[in-house]
Amino acid sequence: MGLLDKELKKAKRRMGVFTFLWGAWYRSSRAALIVAAAAVAAGDHLHGKLGWLMKWQPALALAVGILTAMDSWLRPHTKWQGSMKSRDDFVSLAIQSEGGLPADEVRSKVDEIRAEHRDRNLL
Repeated sequence: MGLLDKELKKAKRRMGVFTFLWGAWYRSSRAALIVAAAAVAAGDHLHGKLGWLMKWQPALALAVGILTAMDSWLRPHTKWQGSMKSRDDFVSLAIQSEGGLPADEVRSKVDEIRAEHRDRNLL
């Protein structure tokens, strides 16, 4: 296995990790935002078994504000999609490389994918 193959494998793994992390952040933050916003919106109408949430309303309202701001700033859904695309591009390139694509073309495409990923997905 040559250095180029190792670099390609490393890039695929890195994009897979980014895809997992952005997907986990996006889904968990959205779920938390929905639950917290619903609890804040219910406000004083929470009684019985859910009455304990009333004392958490200020903290939940703060969490809603913070999660909304972070979602707007980080754009996790866009970064998740971008990471998936970059990961898929690296997988496709690895398949092409194994199929006999010349090393110069592989290097060129690796650079293109990385540049596109940086342009689209970095803060």
